Amino acid sequence: MKKNATIVYSIKRSFVKSDISILDALGFNVFEIQSSPDKRLLYFLLNRIKEKFKSIIYISRSRFLISWFNDYHSFIPILFSKLFFKKSIIIVGGYDAIVDNKNEHGLFFKSGLRSLVAKMNYKMVSEVWVVHKSLENGCDFAKQKFNIISGVRSFTKKKTIVIKEINTGYDARFWSYDEKTAKTGILTAAFFSDKRVIDIKGLKGFNKLASFLPEINFTIVGESEISIIDFIDLEPNVDVIGVQSKTQMKKLYQKNKFYFQGSRLEGLPNSLCEAMLCGCVPIGSRVFGIPDAIGNTGILFDTENDLEKIVHFIKSDIGLENFKKARKRIVQNFDISIRTEKIKKSILKWKLEY
Repeated sequence: MKKNATIVYSIKRSFVKSDISILDALGFNVFEIQSSPDKRLLYFLLNRIKEKFKSIIYISRSRFLISWFNDYHSFIPILFSKLFFKKSIIIVGGYDAIVDNKNEHGLFFKSGLRSLVAKMNYKMVSEVWVVHKSLENGCDFAKQKFNIISGVRSFTKKKTIVIKEINTGYDARFWSYDEKTAKTGILTAAFFSDKRVIDIKGLKGFNKLASFLPEINFTIVGESEISIIDFIDLEPNVDVIGVQSKTQMKKLYQKNKFYFQGSRLEGLPNSLCEAMLCGCVPIGSRVFGIPDAIGNTGILFDTENDLEKIVHFIKSDIGLENFKKARKRIVQNFDISIRTEKIKKSILKWKLEY
């Protein structure tokens, strides 16, 4: 007979689906509490009511609770996990452990009810799992270069808080490298639904890089709700396309030679790791989890002043061995099996504690 676990989230992203599959493979029947991030008062209140009733039904029957990200949707389930003496975990991905004053971005940017609730969640929760170690104590480089405050410990006074690095994992069987597909072009991707994301993801640097390499095609993926061209005078060799399906993204990764991750803040970027698995040579900024993902398989840069160095790298002799090396880096360090094993070990440890 399967044991029960509860997972709470706002949007059912690929990493949420992946963790549900992991828990299922570990022998758990997974109850789901989904609360859409709707700020309209009626829907906000309905979400809280729904969370209360589902928490009573699900958490009382579960071994533990996992919340993907810290926010309003976490509070009631975590509260009930304490009432029912159950273990609770918040998985921190980035937004819930940073403050970017320039872009008015981050869960703790404004002091108010939302940040108060988030701090209470960190105080009540049994454990915090960060997708990269920089989200525990902060990224020094992002602080020095961009004045970004980061790290869970920057936003909680609970000195005994248990924080573990459990990196997100990626399915190398799906995100595959096809040696028969000719690679050309440079790709970057995100969910560009807000003008702030343009700065956060470094699109101006991407566009400037395109101006140095007019003979190469550059592609921006993920335009949604805004028009990027309203904010950037795009170079003629830069194409913009909308949000793509998982299969469509795989094809884009497979046919592009380079992947650009010019972010000023991140956790461990999913798109970067997926692209590397598909043989893209990585180009990334030196913040948070990006250097650990890239290792020695691509090139890291500090600011837009490094673009000429990147141009030289792109024009160098990049080929089959580089594509294989990028893929191997993710397989060895961030394969889905590694995340599965870390989650399994944590669950076994809880059993011993009972």
